[in-house]
Amino acid sequence: MAQTLTIIGEQLWKRREGLPALRYAEAEIAEGEPLELAPGIFLLRLPLPFALNHINVYLLQERDGWTLVDTGIHTPANRALWESVFRAPWFTRHGPLRRIVVTHHHPDHVGMVGWIMEQFAVPVLMTPGELEVAGRYADPARDVVSERTPLWREHGLPDAVAAELLQHMPRYGTQVCALPHGVIEIDTREPLELGGRRWVPIIGRGHSPEHLSLLSEDGAVLIGGDQVLPKITPNIAVWPGGDPNPLHSYLATLQRFEDISASTLLLPSHKQPFYGVARRVEEIRAHHEERLRVVLDACVRPMTGYEFLPALFERELRNEQVGFGLGEAIAHLNFLESQGLLASSVDGALVRRFERTGLHPAHGRNE
Repeated sequence: MAQTLTIIGEQLWKRREGLPALRYAEAEIAEGEPLELAPGIFLLRLPLPFALNHINVYLLQERDGWTLVDTGIHTPANRALWESVFRAPWFTRHGPLRRIVVTHHHPDHVGMVGWIMEQFAVPVLMTPGELEVAGRYADPARDVVSERTPLWREHGLPDAVAAELLQHMPRYGTQVCALPHGVIEIDTREPLELGGRRWVPIIGRGHSPEHLSLLSEDGAVLIGGDQVLPKITPNIAVWPGGDPNPLHSYLATLQRFEDISASTLLLPSHKQPFYGVARRVEEIRAHHEERLRVVLDACVRPMTGYEFLPALFERELRNEQVGFGLGEAIAHLNFLESQGLLASSVDGALVRRFERTGLHPAHGRNE
């Protein structure tokens, strides 16, 4: 029975066998070209200036216009692309934009909201938790990146690396247009009427505070945002003032997706749309289980979060990748500590180190 024990634990992961393999709906998606994936639901791929070089946003056709889900990051390229879309016959023949729905506060999702709202004066809908964080991050009086320095220092990031991070990490306000006033807070207990369908909100946590996914009431389509992605996993990281155990929160909210039908088409924010949500949930859990074991095996002495980066990431992290990587390492370390497998202490220099407790992943048995 020992081989069936998991670090994640049975409360968060009741493993399931025999789930159908993932099936991808589209192999090729052209940037800036609308692709109809279900009646009245169009994918539009926009460029991103990162290693992950694109985001998928979705246009839902209304009787007298369009609903847009997510907007892309604020860049000149995306502004030009949106101007082209809004002039295109396929868009104008169905009427103007009627509303914007935002899955979460990250710049690649909310970045163009302010500019698009200026063009159409349409309502914007967000969950309360995402709106609060977006407003805080967009406050010009705050330097959110600099506020991360104490957390980085606590987890062993050398001052020279921190200084380089401060120089290279992009500021939220440079990637997001000024957020409009009067954003409508979504009541996540009630279905939304969008594009001729009723959609049930599914709230995810861990990647962001109150991430919105939308499942059509007939179960045919799931607009997933970043919560469940194919081939890659969303960044799960600790940030100042945020969830101290985001990996636990993320794994817990994955349970809300595990019973979705294999015939449901998941429309993700990155990569290709696919069928097989429950199978992908199992794969994501297995990925984090493997990452947790890597961290646990690497802990051969008291170590800072920064010292775990070579074990977690085979490639060398550069510039802002170090900040995201360290946040991810801390998330896995905090999860292991919450499971009783690691313990941490802070030294006189206020640097935190983690060490093994000698407990087995069976929760309480000595190795």
